[in-house]
Amino acid sequence: MTMAWTRGGGGAGASDDVPRRPVPFGGIVALAALLAVNWLLAAAVPGVLFSLTSLLLFGGVLLLVGRISPAGLILLLPLVITRGATLVSLMVIEAGAYMPEVNRLGEAGDASASFVAFTAVFFLVFAAIFRRFERWFVAYARSPLLDDLVALLGWPVVGLCMALGAFAVLHGLQSGFPLLAGVDRFLYRREYSNGLVLILLDNKFLFAAMLGAIAFAPRYRPLLKAAAILTFLGLTGLYFLFGDKFFTILAEVAFFAMPLLLARQGRLAATMLRLAVPVAALLCAALAATLYIYSGYGRLPLDRTVTLVGERIAGQGELWFVASRDARRVTHWDAHLVEANLDTLGDKSPPASAFANGVETYYFIQRYAPAKLAASFRKNQGWVQLTMGTEAMALVMFGYVGVAVVMALLGVAVAFAALYLRRAFASRFPLSLFFAVWTFLQVYFSAQQASLWSVAAPGQIKRLLLFVTIEIVLLAINRAQILSAHGRARAAAFAAGRAA
Repeated sequence: MTMAWTRGGGGAGASDDVPRRPVPFGGIVALAALLAVNWLLAAAVPGVLFSLTSLLLFGGVLLLVGRISPAGLILLLPLVITRGATLVSLMVIEAGAYMPEVNRLGEAGDASASFVAFTAVFFLVFAAIFRRFERWFVAYARSPLLDDLVALLGWPVVGLCMALGAFAVLHGLQSGFPLLAGVDRFLYRREYSNGLVLILLDNKFLFAAMLGAIAFAPRYRPLLKAAAILTFLGLTGLYFLFGDKFFTILAEVAFFAMPLLLARQGRLAATMLRLAVPVAALLCAALAATLYIYSGYGRLPLDRTVTLVGERIAGQGELWFVASRDARRVTHWDAHLVEANLDTLGDKSPPASAFANGVETYYFIQRYAPAKLAASFRKNQGWVQLTMGTEAMALVMFGYVGVAVVMALLGVAVAFAALYLRRAFASRFPLSLFFAVWTFLQVYFSAQQASLWSVAAPGQIKRLLLFVTIEIVLLAINRAQILSAHGRARAAAFAAGRAA
């Protein structure tokens, strides 16, 4: 047991366990060339073909990220899901879909090609940073003392998730589940929900990560692992009943599967194939729930439902489409929007300030949404907003060069948030997982919604500094334990040698 902790990183999750592969520089150059040609051709001779080639190039980006850092690709999955969905949305838009939220009809162009090019900048910068610092972040993630504490917390964590799930079921039976009652999920949360139910719904990614860390940890007993898996499945079904949509459930599944995929990153392809059937079953269930919701909870015919779902799919990429049509500038600087974004940081309620100042995705609501729909957004006071606004907002404010700079900076920010999550999964300490998932989600939200405040507001920075302080204390405790064990092992070996 002692010798297992003398390898510099602390057993499983140690720095010595991080695989190192050569950087595929040739692949990066080839991909960059293909992305540039694809964008130029899509702009010169617009057609649906280039939506398809852009989707294929997105797959190439993911393969390259996986070669640079398999663990990085695993932790990037929530963003892979949303950006893959955006590309599918842009395909639908460029095929001519109507976008009711911005009152525009889609047409062929270079939106897909440009979006995948900037996504490549984002993901490749992320992969380079993650690869460079991964060993540092997983060093001394565990120690015998921390392992003992984690072992004691297994059942309490599962029990807490079970208790919250049971309370949510009882509350839903009393007040009605949004999916079955035909109530909008945002309206339900604002008007009818309960504080404990909101804790469950708002922290689903955290609970999924904690349950996954238990379900796929080698040192837990089979009964506890089974309880964690069944609890996760039960909570996922509950989220359906509370109206969560397809991609939210998909991201939740990704967080749950991360510990398993990290443990098997050396054989990632085989693991993904084994997970294909249960993941496909969950996806089918999520799609069925989505169709039911968009059918007016079973009231609309299939053709009308499909049309509504198509319009909703178009909503994922609509902001980039309108921005890339109306703000096609190589460089730009919008001082008013920059100042409005900075003003949100010092406000007591940054989200309310962003809504009032018309920044983030609210900028597009004010300028593109039909009057009736815009009034509905205003009535909701920021509870509901559009999605995937970061690239679009960057283009409006800074031009294409600015988008590249913003995406590179986001790649750095997401990489360090993912490295923190990587360390937390290595330790499996619930408190570290709580802090790391929260941190990752703030950066994730910023990368999706153009929300500067979620990573740069004073309150957010104070929380991050508190988390860093706690992790430094844990690091010091783990390192002291491991070095002490190492010293004892060396002394024992020296004594045995003298006795021989």
